[in-house]
Amino acid sequence: MISKFQNYLAAIVLLAGMHVGGALAQPLDDVSLEYQTDGIVATVRMTEPVRYLRHFPANGGQTLEIFYERVRGATVEEKWVDNETRNSPPSGLIPSFTVTTRDQATHPKLVVEFSREAHFSVSAGKDQRSFLITIKPDRSSAAVALPYLPAISAARATPGDANLTENNKQAFELMGQARDALAAKKNDEAVGVLNKLLMLPPNDYSEDAQEWVGVARERAGQYDKAKTEYDLYLNLYPKGEGVPRVMQRLAGLSGTASGPGIVEATEKKREARWTTFGSLSGHYYFGSSKIDSTTTFNNATDTQSLTLTDQSMFITTEDVSGRYTSDEVDGRLVFRGNNTQNFLANQAGQNRISSLYGEIKGRKQDYLLRLGRQSSNGAGVLGRFDGLTGSYGDAAYYRVNGVVGKLADYSDSTSPTFFGASVDSGAFTAYGINQTVDGVLDRRAVGGEWRYFVDKNSAFAMVDYDINFKALNAAQLMGTLNAFDASWNFMLDHRKTPSLSIRNALYGATTSSISVLQQALSASAVRDLALERTATTNMGQIGITKPLNEKWQAGGDVRLTNTTATAASGVLNSIQGYLEANPSRGTEKSVTAQLIGTGLYKTGDIWSFSATLNTSSLVKGNSFFVYNHTDMKYRQYGWGLDSSLQLYKQTDQFNAVTTRFSPTVRASYRMKEQITLDAELGFESTKSEGASVTTKISRIFGSAGLRWDF
Repeated sequence: MISKFQNYLAAIVLLAGMHVGGALAQPLDDVSLEYQTDGIVATVRMTEPVRYLRHFPANGGQTLEIFYERVRGATVEEKWVDNETRNSPPSGLIPSFTVTTRDQATHPKLVVEFSREAHFSVSAGKDQRSFLITIKPDRSSAAVALPYLPAISAARATPGDANLTENNKQAFELMGQARDALAAKKNDEAVGVLNKLLMLPPNDYSEDAQEWVGVARERAGQYDKAKTEYDLYLNLYPKGEGVPRVMQRLAGLSGTASGPGIVEATEKKREARWTTFGSLSGHYYFGSSKIDSTTTFNNATDTQSLTLTDQSMFITTEDVSGRYTSDEVDGRLVFRGNNTQNFLANQAGQNRISSLYGEIKGRKQDYLLRLGRQSSNGAGVLGRFDGLTGSYGDAAYYRVNGVVGKLADYSDSTSPTFFGASVDSGAFTAYGINQTVDGVLDRRAVGGEWRYFVDKNSAFAMVDYDINFKALNAAQLMGTLNAFDASWNFMLDHRKTPSLSIRNALYGATTSSISVLQQALSASAVRDLALERTATTNMGQIGITKPLNEKWQAGGDVRLTNTTATAASGVLNSIQGYLEANPSRGTEKSVTAQLIGTGLYKTGDIWSFSATLNTSSLVKGNSFFVYNHTDMKYRQYGWGLDSSLQLYKQTDQFNAVTTRFSPTVRASYRMKEQITLDAELGFESTKSEGASVTTKISRIFGSAGLRWDF
């Protein structure tokens, strides 16, 4: 009897995997902070390309939701984890926050939970792999040390540059005069001296002078001019050591007087520092399914049932980052991974590392080196890899980059090695990359990227051409813009599916080694076979988000997708194997409408209602999804509750009908500042009705665990 359920069991095991992170890939790469004029910008970076759709609420609250879609076909399409969490780096100027992935299989989004109310804006990143959250500094945050007088280092001689040596000498004398004037509370005199220094050609004291001319004007009561000087500092030195102090001074200025949060300390020596932060978590996942299958033949029915435990595993996840900062360098050590202990018979455990690297970059010189397992930054690298990346120069002018490594995608048993180089100049990037597998040329490509980013409008374009195959691998244009009191997003995408690779010839082959295949076929024959087994996908999409009032917004997306057919290829009973033709699904159409709001029954709750219609030559389907998030917290402590309901129905070309009903509830409890408990319980009922077979699957699943943030 069990043999009749083999197909169903495979489906159940796959379904079980969609609810956990042990067998899946991690979406979140990194969360970093940067001080800019408009506020502190948190960059949430993903491990693969994504497309920003919309966010809610628009500009403030304790919980933020960012909706997005993955850009398909760029890399191996691993399924992404739900409930993966990253912590924000420590900062005394903004509320701390966590970023969590949710609903990856239905309506992918990031849930950002702040420790207290925050004011923010959200936009797509410049590299199609990130989201930017600009957070206004919080006056109630812990104070940064604000020295009463500037620290003045000794004037340095620069061998081979007599002009700079002379400028440093003059600037050193002027800084001393400015310090004496500030100590004597002669603020106007200090402003004059510092302006003289700033009129000199750039030197080792220009940055400090720009910060302290703002301080002098603030002490002199020239608050508007002080704001101007501080803004100029942030524009000129966005990564300068004085940025936290300047941001706090800006937060303390009201336009007429210094705010009460500005407290200046005595002069304190600048020291290098080391900080460590991250999280550790452990969760148990369980699932149980019941399958009823009814077969009708010659007016006689036969029903068989099977009940099984399809999931029982414990997963630990580690995310640890250490950061070293000094006047000269900014260094990081990062480790992220998970371990899965599987308690089912014949189910192996897994131990995976998604990130393990060390990084060092200059604070006064524009260089960066990163060594270890890391996610791709684009420029032709198609996925997670083990290797070395480096860059030198300012991207606003010219920056050269190099990369060498070995791909480390979990779902691919082969490990291609590659090396590449790229040049950044302003909005443009040009690159070249060479990739081999088993000593055989796998990919040799050239390409370019273009970025546009002004206010809340952005655009990204890329093209990737494979010289080895003499074919266009991918071309894409995507972006967001604001017009007619609405936010619009769009994407045009043309790409090979899967990405062009000599390894595509292995689909259907009787060997898993490309070098063995090439022993039987010529190099050109292997390339031709890989091309025959590669389809082309074209996709166009446009979406809109329109605020209805202060509490509600509506959105929608329309998508057209077409993937070409692939003809039969290969030869039976040969090493290349025979792969049957794969027909095209025609033009697939999808229309989604979404309504997002807050305050339906409680202040601060978030509701999302969405409906989707999709059609193709093979399947017609529709779905409805509703989600609610409610906080029952005092400050950052207490309960958070998430609940969802999905209804789905589809009819295939044989008139077989599949319906699915799935409610889920998840609760989390923040018992201390660093400890969070959470539990999830869900039910899924699927019914498939065909001409002669009807199958019903009922599944209960859930999880429970805790996370320690440090």
